[in-house]
Amino acid sequence: MERLLRLHGIPFLFRLCQSEEEAMHVLSEALWVACNNYQAMQQAHQHCLETAASPDMERLVFEREQRFADLQNRLTALIYQWQRAAPEAALVSALQARLTALREGDVILDEHLQAYRVTLAQTRAQLQQGQKVLVGYGNQAARWSPRVVDRSG
Repeated sequence: MERLLRLHGIPFLFRLCQSEEEAMHVLSEALWVACNNYQAMQQAHQHCLETAASPDMERLVFEREQRFADLQNRLTALIYQWQRAAPEAALVSALQARLTALREGDVILDEHLQAYRVTLAQTRAQLQQGQKVLVGYGNQAARWSPRVVDRSG
């Protein structure tokens, strides 16, 4: 049964569960969706880091934090439910495998992020070195440039 609840004037749709098992099923489905969303984000970020010349790092970090918070909240809710009713062994095994795969995906994504940061640092160092060289040429050009001398006075 679904009900509409208003909190601070904002409507929320929630579902009343008939049993602890049904509640666990609903929460595990929500966690599974959060896992899917997190995995899709990982894949999109990895593709962006591999193909984009200069990815928007602030957006990537924000999206990652947002998806992780959602995943963490769903997992916390499911763990709370597990304290009230024993989960099925198959569900626990499936979620452990899924979370392990997400963690492995994060390791790969972190490696790509570190590689991108190293590339940025190298590019920045090359630009700074190039600017130093140009500054050196600028000083020489100022010495060799023709000057107008006012001899009218």
